[in-house]
Amino acid sequence: MLNFALVGCGGMANWHAQELKKMDTEVRVVALCDTVAAQTKTFKDKYFLEAAEYLDYDTLLGDVTMLKLDAVVFVTPHTLHYAQAKAALLAGLNVLVEKPMVTSSPHAYDLWQTVESTGKQLGITFQAPYTAEYQYIKELRETGRLGKVQIVQGWLAQGWLKGTTGTWRQKPELSGGGQMYDSGSHVLNGIMWLMNEPVVEVSCIYDKVGSPVDINGVAIIKFQSGALGSIAIGGNSPGWNVRVSIQTDKMQVITGPHGGFLEIHGDAALKYPHVPTSPLPGAFTPHRNFVSALQGKEPLQAPARYGVLLSALMDALYEAAETGTVVKVKPVPDKL
Repeated sequence: MLNFALVGCGGMANWHAQELKKMDTEVRVVALCDTVAAQTKTFKDKYFLEAAEYLDYDTLLGDVTMLKLDAVVFVTPHTLHYAQAKAALLAGLNVLVEKPMVTSSPHAYDLWQTVESTGKQLGITFQAPYTAEYQYIKELRETGRLGKVQIVQGWLAQGWLKGTTGTWRQKPELSGGGQMYDSGSHVLNGIMWLMNEPVVEVSCIYDKVGSPVDINGVAIIKFQSGALGSIAIGGNSPGWNVRVSIQTDKMQVITGPHGGFLEIHGDAALKYPHVPTSPLPGAFTPHRNFVSALQGKEPLQAPARYGVLLSALMDALYEAAETGTVVKVKPVPDKL
């Protein structure tokens, strides 16, 4: 049995709690932490009746031995992830953290180094890597059937501006950015996970639409392999629409940043509509994968590597938008 702590008991934490409850024969949530006492009480009553409640994260870390903790799940504002995750790793704990992993490249690389030096696991709860569609595209890539990627396109339209007004997500000191770093990171991570290589050059323009943070953003990117990409992230839309498209020299692949559908055109062996039979367990989720990794059964699907790749890209996107220039992305170390 693995003992977990859940840090951050807001709205999104309900999903994490529900997923952890599904694994109650392998995982026991022994601690809840939130700066609002009513939040931990709600989660204790609703999900984890035997969990200890904490208002202060440092106090929780001081009780690691008493609680016999193995791992911490962080569902906290973006800019808090780095310090919280690093402290957990140094305390001998494994970490599952909400996206984005962190909000700066130096922090991302430092966390990766901390994972390496401590021997602990760090997983990110991006959703794309756990879908049948993304696993199938990965298989095409790794077997060479995908071909050479030439163009990648990402699209997201959402009513994010209205939905997050008055929350920490529109406070730069807590969010680290706006729609590009929040919902947009699902699109960006989906692309980065499928490409599995650094971006080397970007240009970007964004519009805050009267908000303290970016709401609509458009970017052009170039990958290390020479593949080109265009990304449009919209946060002031009356509806929801998402899409990731890949053009290679062999086929066109169209899916969403959370999977859910897959179209493949152009290859004689793969006709539209093509829906693969999932090679994955029915309960394949970030939480299931994280627990399996801790048990030594399978590797993490979204380890710290992808946090580093995404942070390097995001730093460059914001710099390009703020300076109005084309920006060279800071190189990601080859050893990563």
